[in-house]
Amino acid sequence: MSCLGNVCTRTPRLVGSILLLIAALVVPLAPKPVLAQDALSHRSYITPFPNGDRYRVVVLGDKQAEGLWNGLYRDFEADPTVDVLNQSKKWTGFTDPKRFDWNTKIGPILKNGTYHVAVVHFGLGENKPIRKDGKLLKVGTEEWRDAYGDRVETFIRRLRDAGLGVYWVGLPVMRSAGNRAAAERLNEVFREKAFVNGAKFVDTWREFADENGQYTLVGVDESGRRQQMRNGDGFTSRGNLKLAKLLNKELRKDIDLAKKERDIPLAGDPAEQEKVAKGLTSAPPPAVPRVSADGGAENVLREDQVGDVSVVRPNRGAAAPLQDAAGNAGAGGSRDPQVITSNLPGGYTAISSISAVSDVTLSSSRPQLPLAQRPYYRVLVRGEQLEPKSGRADDFTWPPS
Repeated sequence: MSCLGNVCTRTPRLVGSILLLIAALVVPLAPKPVLAQDALSHRSYITPFPNGDRYRVVVLGDKQAEGLWNGLYRDFEADPTVDVLNQSKKWTGFTDPKRFDWNTKIGPILKNGTYHVAVVHFGLGENKPIRKDGKLLKVGTEEWRDAYGDRVETFIRRLRDAGLGVYWVGLPVMRSAGNRAAAERLNEVFREKAFVNGAKFVDTWREFADENGQYTLVGVDESGRRQQMRNGDGFTSRGNLKLAKLLNKELRKDIDLAKKERDIPLAGDPAEQEKVAKGLTSAPPPAVPRVSADGGAENVLREDQVGDVSVVRPNRGAAAPLQDAAGNAGAGGSRDPQVITSNLPGGYTAISSISAVSDVTLSSSRPQLPLAQRPYYRVLVRGEQLEPKSGRADDFTWPPS
């Protein structure tokens, strides 16, 4: 403390406060480590990189879900990239957790199997009262809707937290007025909780109704023929297959989108992507053979090692000329560019030269960096952090260079 007349100041404390303020401003500027992409960091709804390039779809729900699984299994039977597994449980739901608590059992189910997609379907068995805190909540009341909605929401969140794409298949139109009202009530909860928690609701109501929106036993299959689709409020075998195809339309669209996203960062054909998925780097292109003047085979290209980078360059030592597409030889392994002139207004002449893209000595002279060593692959796929260039905006070394 220092005093001047009647005024005293606490200089050390003031300086300390200023230093703390400066530190608080500088710390957020420190570089943060780049983390590898997790299951939900990609833009597509489901992961672009399933294990073994096979999507594992798990079907969850009650007896209605078992029929849906049967239809999905038949629909994906010829697709080697999709496995459909059944984890449905008859006579279960969210209204009676003492009988079977889905929010408790879902953890072990996901732990024991590597899944990428969850398909959920519950039927009219959910139209029952709920007992909560010793009180019986009547179906359709606000208290019942809140309690039931909370359990559905918890279930969806646990699936999404595990990195799964969730498809909740809604109920179709029912035969009696009472069951129709119950199905609409349940669909309202399913649709709302799916929307706010990142799941997709698959609406099936109109697909199994007639032209007036009413219940009907028959419907049109994928071949355009009218078949019996319903068995009471349930489904026939053909009905389950149609239900599966409604879901498959949405699921297949997301799978195709995920595969397209996978193709963008890898930037290669399926063979090259398979090598990267197995941890291999792309091999350098093979040398292009040519026939020398004496009839022997020579290599136009040669591979040089520059540090850790393999570079393919034209073999400048080759003496024999290259043959172009027209059979003409060019001196020294290259062809003269074609010169094009055009007269412009004002007495000017525009001159342009064009070299053939097919000239192997031009196209192959560019360095070929292996795929696994390219910057975007190291950052976006492996999650590495590249060293910043000295003096650039992301260079936080102190003192600055």
